[in-house]
Order: sequence, then structure tokens, then C-alpha cells
Amino acid sequence: MNDPAIYDWYRLMRDEHPVHRDPLTGWWVVYRYADARHVLTNPGTFSSEMHRMGFPESGLESLPQMDPPRHTRVRQILSTAFTPGSIAAYEPQIIRVTNEIVDELAGREHVDLVAELAYTVPIAVILEILGLPAEDRVLFYDWARKVMSVTPEEMAQEGYLEALGELQQEAISYLRAKVRERKGGTGDDMLTRLANAELDGERLTEDETVNFANVMFAGGHISTTMTIANSVDLLDLHPDAREAVRADRTLIPSAVEEVLRHRPPITTGLRASTREVEIAGVTVPENQHVAASFCSANRDERQFPDPEAFDVQRQSEGRHFGFGFGTHHCIGNALGRLETRLVLNVLFDRFQQITVDRDGDIAWAVPPQMVGFERLPVHLKPA
Repeated sequence: MNDPAIYDWYRLMRDEHPVHRDPLTGWWVVYRYADARHVLTNPGTFSSEMHRMGFPESGLESLPQMDPPRHTRVRQILSTAFTPGSIAAYEPQIIRVTNEIVDELAGREHVDLVAELAYTVPIAVILEILGLPAEDRVLFYDWARKVMSVTPEEMAQEGYLEALGELQQEAISYLRAKVRERKGGTGDDMLTRLANAELDGERLTEDETVNFANVMFAGGHISTTMTIANSVDLLDLHPDAREAVRADRTLIPSAVEEVLRHRPPITTGLRASTREVEIAGVTVPENQHVAASFCSANRDERQFPDPEAFDVQRQSEGRHFGFGFGTHHCIGNALGRLETRLVLNVLFDRFQQITVDRDGDIAWAVPPQMVGFERLPVHLKPA
């Protein structure tokens, strides 16, 4: 994803092969915005229940792999813990945590932005929001790094899925114990609210609560990590945009949306066809993987004028696929957006310059369905 030529290829595919079966994966990849949106908003034809296609299961029913009406019910209950007011209330915590972590960088002029900020801030914030001990940050950080740093060669090795399953079970066992502690509690942390959330007298099961806490940690913090680092990198690559945002902080929200459009942290929305269906004149058989390409759809000139330009004044929230779209639009998207906006504000406050070391040890994230950095060395000049 660090090769600009990929976007020329996406344009070619949108124009000439808008639906194409990938010869390596066998997935039917959908490249145009309108077609991708159709796939993501029609769960009856394009199911999220990927276990039917042989995907490994964690032993818990996962919200991202549910279809309506089951998904609708669970999401409605979860939404009671994700009201706009409850998300906005985390702003002081996020600012405090970010400043504490930036304090640890005092006096240093060269740091890895990912390891020392973009990873640590979201993990620390998630722990605070869930009401988990700060000293467990290292434990969660270790779990996240093991998942994020796996190479394609390691993924192909015998026993990889079993090892990944064991790692997932460590996190799930930890969270299950914490959920049981919070059942019937009156605390104001997210885990207590989830453990006791109800809608019309119906509550989440223990498995549903544990699963969502796990998804919130794994999916929520990784997407935010990618978005923070991508924001710093893209603003560094576009100095006029960076200086405009630094001078006018009211541009930060639209700048974050442009980062999510220009370089979405998750590349693909994967579904399973429940029947034979035609997409852009191509017949896709029943029980096939159908992949909506977020990276291509977000640069579709049929939807976004001058899509290759990085325009921090572009108004695209609610239209791009930065946090998915439709039924499975990330339920934690408001939190991820808030964290990224606040982190950028703190960085602008604390540093006069943040410059990516283009000659340094930059490494892109390995997992193929993510776009971001494993390492992003930067030079810091305090304000």
C-alpha cells in the first residue's frame, strides 16, 4: 500500500474491470463506490456471517460477523453505551492521557511515532474507558504487537491459526473475568455499562459483552493507531495542508475525514454472497467471498471530485468508507475520530515541528487488510 502505482491500478480496475475475481484469494473484488456501497448495505444478499465460508471462529458470536435481525438487536443494546454524550465525556481523559505520554518524550528529538504514541495512546484510552487497570497496558500492548507484527511467512506456517487462537483466548479469558466482576455493578466505566446494558428489558449475554469488549480493544485501537500515524504522515507529505491545519484548528475534523478517505485504515469490507447476484454486469455465484475495496471506492471520481488530491477542506464525512459503511459501520467510529482529533491538537500544541524521517526505519504494517505503519520515525521540535 506504500506504492502510489496501486492507485493508478485501482483507477484502471474501476474503469475496465469494476468487479474482478482475484486469482490469489478467489475473492470477487468490487472497486467502484456505488457497487461497494450496494454490497455493504444489503445484508440479505451479502452476508457478514463469514464462518459459513470457513473463516475461523473465536468461540464467541462476533458483532462484525452477525446479520440482521440478530445484529440489529445487539447493536441497539450496545448503542446505549455509545451515546454522543458518553463519547464526548471522554475528551478530558483523552487529552490527559495524550499529554502524559507526550511528557515521556520530553527532551527527545527522534522517536518512533507508532510505538511511542500512536499505539500507546489508544491502548491507554481504551483501558481507561473500559475501566481496566493502567498497569495492564503492557499486557494489552504485547497482545496487539503480536497480532500486528505477524508476517505473511508466519501466517503460512503450520500451527499459526492455533497460536493466534491461543493468543485470542488469553485476551478473552482476561476480559471474561473482568466482565463477571462488573455484573450488577454501578460504576461509570464502559465495561460496567456494557455488562449491565439493556434495551426493553433485554441485556447482552456474558459472551456478547466479552466479545464486544474484545472487538472494541482489537478493532477500535488498531484503527485509531493507523489513523493517528497516517494523519501525521499525510500532513508531513502535504506541508501546505499541515500549515493550514496548524493555523486553523477548526480544520482538524475535516482533515481527519480526508485522512480516512485518502488512506482508510482497513482496506476491505468482506461479505459472503447468499445467492447468485449480478454486480456491474458481472455474475457472482452463491457462497462466494465478495470484497468491497475501501481504498478504491474512496478514490472513485464518480463520487469524489479530484479524488487523488489531499484536501483538508473536503467535506466527506458520512460518505467515505474510512470506518466501513452501512449495517457494520464501526460502532466505535465516534471515539476513534475524537481520539485522532484530540491527539493532533495536542501534538500541534506541544511541538513546533513534527517531521517524518524519510531516511529512517519506516515500516508499513504487515497485515494485508490494514493500511498504516509498523514503524514511523519522526523528528520532534518542541514548541
